[in-house]
Formats: sequence, C-alpha cells, structure tokens
Amino acid sequence: MSCHSVSSIRLASLLLVAGLSAVGPLLAQPSARDADSLAQKQAAVQGQTVAQEQAVAKESAKQSVGNEVAEVADSGGPQAGFTAELEAEEGDPLDPSALQSLNALHQALASKERQVAEVQQQLVEARDQVTREDLAARLRELRAELTEQRRQFDRFALEIDLSPFVQEEEQSFDWQRELSNLLKPILAELKSATAESRAIGELRAELDTIGERKTQASQAVDRLEWLLAQEPSGTLRERLEARLEHWQRLADEATNRYTALDLQLQSKLEERQSLLDETTSYARNFVQTRGLNLLLAIAAFGLVFFGVRWLATQLMRLRKPHAEKQFSSRLALLLLHVFSVLGGLLAMMAVFNAAGDWFMLGIIIIFLIGIGWASINTLPSQIESVKLILNVGTVREGERILFNNLPYRVESLAFRAQLVNPELDGGIQQLPVRDLVGYHSRPPGDDEVWFPTRLGDWVELDDGLLGQVSHQSPSTVRLTDLGGAEIVYPTSDFLQQHPRRLAERFRIVEHFGIDYAHRAIATSEVPDLMQAALTEALPAMLDEGQLQAVTVIFAAAGTSSLDYRIEVRLDGSAASSTELIRGAIQRILVDACNRHGWTIPFTQITLHQAST
Repeated sequence: MSCHSVSSIRLASLLLVAGLSAVGPLLAQPSARDADSLAQKQAAVQGQTVAQEQAVAKESAKQSVGNEVAEVADSGGPQAGFTAELEAEEGDPLDPSALQSLNALHQALASKERQVAEVQQQLVEARDQVTREDLAARLRELRAELTEQRRQFDRFALEIDLSPFVQEEEQSFDWQRELSNLLKPILAELKSATAESRAIGELRAELDTIGERKTQASQAVDRLEWLLAQEPSGTLRERLEARLEHWQRLADEATNRYTALDLQLQSKLEERQSLLDETTSYARNFVQTRGLNLLLAIAAFGLVFFGVRWLATQLMRLRKPHAEKQFSSRLALLLLHVFSVLGGLLAMMAVFNAAGDWFMLGIIIIFLIGIGWASINTLPSQIESVKLILNVGTVREGERILFNNLPYRVESLAFRAQLVNPELDGGIQQLPVRDLVGYHSRPPGDDEVWFPTRLGDWVELDDGLLGQVSHQSPSTVRLTDLGGAEIVYPTSDFLQQHPRRLAERFRIVEHFGIDYAHRAIATSEVPDLMQAALTEALPAMLDEGQLQAVTVIFAAAGTSSLDYRIEVRLDGSAASSTELIRGAIQRILVDACNRHGWTIPFTQITLHQAST
C-alpha cells in the first residue's frame, strides 16, 4: 500500500474520532489529587451513604483518569510524548499529514479528558440521588469513549498491534445482540431502497395530522367570533378576545405548516420515478455496487464446488474395480461431496468479507442459519440418509426391497439409489436415497421371483378373465383376451386379482353328475368309462404332448345327482385353448352318457303335503 493510501486511511480515522469528540465543553482538566480533595471535602458534609458513593467515584476517577494523567506527566506531558514519538523514527522523512493527524487526535483526546474531569467533579458535588445516578451513567459512557480514543491515538502513533496490551472484559454471549448486528446492513439496505416511499408516507401522515389541527383551530376561531358577536360583558369580552387571538395564531401556524408540507409532498411526488424506473434504477445500482462482488462470489463457489467434485471423480477412477463399494470409498466420497458445498459457501463468504460487502455476507449467513434451523426437525432423517449412503442402514445393496408394493433389487446406493425389477418393462427406479428412509431390505431367496408373471404368459384372474400378458411395468399390466381385446390393470390391482399363471403347466377342473338310478355302478364302472372317453377324445383337439393326464373320481352324492370331479392336466402351450377344453369335457361326457344309457338328472324339488 502506498504512503498516500496509508495517509488517507489515517486521516479518515482522525476525522471520525474528532467528530465524535467535538461535543462537550472545553473545560480545564483537574488532577487526580484535586478530585480526591473535593471528594473528601464533600464527604465531610454529606452523610455516610453519600460518602460511600463519592469514595467509589473517587476511586473510579483515579483508575480511569488519574493513571492516564500520571502516565502523561511521567513522559513530560502529551506534547512531550508526541515529540518523542516523532523523534523515534530517525532518518525517516516526516509526513505532514501524519503530524496533522496526531495533533488533531491529541486535541480530541484532551477535550475528552476535560469532559471526563468535569463530569467527575459534578458527580462529587451532586447532592441528590437521581442526579448522581445520571452523572454516573454519563461518566461511564465518557470513560469508555476516552479509553477508545486513547487506543486510537496509540495505534496511530505507534503503528503496532496493541491487542496483547489490552485486557478487555469478557462479555456474555447475547444472541439477540449478535443477530441485531447481523441484520443491521440488511435493514440499512432495505431502508435505502424504500427511503423515498417512506419519506412520502411520513409527509402524508404529518399532513393529515396538521390538516386535522388546522380544521380544529378554524372551528375554534369561528366559535369565538360567534361568541363575540353576541356582545358579551366587558371582562368576558376581554377574555374571549384573548382566546381568539391565541387560536387565530394557532390556525395561521397550522395553515402555513399545512401549505409547506403540501408543497413538499407535491414536489416529492413530481420527483418520484415510476415503479418500473425505480426498480430498474435499484437493480442498476445493485449491479454497479455489488454485481462484481456477487459475480466473484459465484465464481468462487463454482470453482470450489466443481473442483472438489471433479477431484472426487478422479479419485474414484484411480481406485481398483469395485472399490467404490467399500466403506472407506463411500465415506471419502461423502466427505468430499459435503466439503464441496461447505467449501463453496465458505469461498463465497470469504469473497464478500474481503470486499467488505456486509449486506451480501449477512444474506449468506442468514440463509445458512435458516437452513440449519429448518434441518433440526429432519436431523434423524438426515442421519438415516447418511447411513444408507454408507451402506450400513436398513437398506443394503444387492438385497430385496418392497417399494410401492412391488419387489425390487437394490442395485446401488449412493446419493441416489437405483432399484431394479428385471421382470418389468421400465423396471429401473432412480430416486434420492432419502426416499428409502424407513424402508427395510432383506437378502433374496434362491428361487424367489421378482414378479408373478412374464411377458407372453397366459393368466387367469379371480374375476374369471383369461388373457395373455402383453405389457407389464411398475404402473400398469396389459392383458389381451382370446378375442384380441386389451384390458389394462393398474399393477397394484392386477396383483390383488391373484393372477394364476398358465405358462408352464396347469389343470382344468370340471364337475359332472348322473342320476341316482345308476348308483350300483357309480363308484366302479362309471369313473373308468368317463376317463377312457376323455383320454380318447381330448388328444384329437390338442397338439401332441399338450395333454398330460386325465383323472375322474367320484366326488359326492349330491341332492339331485351323483357328482364326479374331472381333472385334466395340460401343458402350458394349451393355455389359449382353456375355454374350448372346458366345453369339450362336458360334450364328451354327455356323449358317453348317451352311449352307455346313463341318465343326466336335473334339479328336483320335493314337496311334502301335510295331512289334515
């Protein structure tokens, strides 16, 4: 930094301190000994309570004023210390601006010391408790300002870090005060953006107040003039005239004030820009003042974020195959991803801090505080998500999970999970790992299927529908019946129909009955003859190998017939002929009845007539 820049910064500091110290009278500063003698004299006059308060004030004066005065006296006074400081740098050219700055700081410091001494003397001479409390509070404020100005003088004169020599009292943490300090730049920015609107609003509010005052004063004047018109007595008339003069003056003042405010308001309204122009102007000013800072902050975030992500990708590529499945690799990847976000945010904050843009820095900090506060309720879920990413949670890679009432294989677990069902069209689910929180997986069985049907299978549902699976996905299953019509079921509804798969082998069960007149041969000859008839006739309508077995057994003696249960075992390739086979079974058995003279009964109703 150049000498000119250093001088400019010093001069700015000087003007700030000098401005703060300009208030207060320039009075002579008494010594600590004079303050002690005054305190003793006052203590002899006042009571014990007052004496104690003065002793405290005297001791404070010794500590805050007397010590500093003694230090100045030991060094030959303020001017002597100032001269010694200038002579310390032998051989260096003397900067006139530095000399002026030190002289101004010295004058401001001397003025502040005189103010402290004056308030100290007033505190010693005070006689009532209220005055003493006010002066004590004022004295504490002045001492704090005096201490800060002395540090400012030492920092400017010595050009060293004084923090090792300063013992500051530790203050308890007050989150409300810290939050207030954080919000000040943001509120200041909002105030600056709405300054014109707020000024107009204040003018209108004051105009309404003054207008009401003018109206009331005018009414009072009218009332007093009416009373005077009634020709009251002499003394009453004098009083009414005095009140009329008073209220006339108030009405004139209110009128003048109202006119001035109205002119100010009209001027503000004429100078006010439109909403679009005002917004555009604010945006342009924001870009000009903070645009570069924001651009640099975004660039810093992107550099750190994508740089760390790229580094994580390269590290994963350098590891051995399948090493990404190891716990150490998962943990390293998780930490790198977390650091990519936190590091990017820290880079943004560093840019705003270096640029001195406390507004944007406050926005980032409040944003982070909001995210942290909102994450408190989801902390258990976040912990479970981390455990899933590390593959140590309730869902593990390679296991079976029931997700949305469908079975899936957990193909991979990272920041995103991949679920796969090999039997479904589009059976790959990509979802955030947090969506698996609360689920449980288990190792799959050796022969466990992933879906009850496959594409091209013939199935029979609980509602009696027979159809071929032409499409199945996580959302729908489409069946094509024997006539070619397509029936679409939501996958969950399809599973609730308990589909009966006919793809490999299946059986058809039918029932047939004959009359009780043939009960003598019903359990011996009839089942064999029925089975022989079916075994002989069914292959003619089926392909070779489709018919596997035919079984006829006596089932029950019904209310109207002797019932038989016919079971036909078929190969899965005959599934499309299921309805034809059912009809053929009934036809063949009816032909057998005709051939062997068996009577087919019908439902009978027996009526019993009661005797009279």
